[in-house]
Amino acid sequence: ALLLSYFPDLQASEVKEILMESATKVSLEVTKPGSEETVDFSELSKTGGIINAYEAVKRADNRIKLKAK
Repeated sequence: ALLLSYFPDLQASEVKEILMESATKVSLEVTKPGSEETVDFSELSKTGGIINAYEAVKRADNRIKLKAK
């Protein structure tokens, strides 16, 4: 929603790609939901990271500028 509010011309697939590319990688041990087992965060996250809104906005802005050329 944040990206689309600033960049309404982005396609859903572009938003997904931007969010996946801009994720901040983390190396954490976390408790697996529904159990007491401890696992690496990358096992629970497709990107191995967490969303970084600032980086996502920067990437979206760059993408829009490249499209305008």
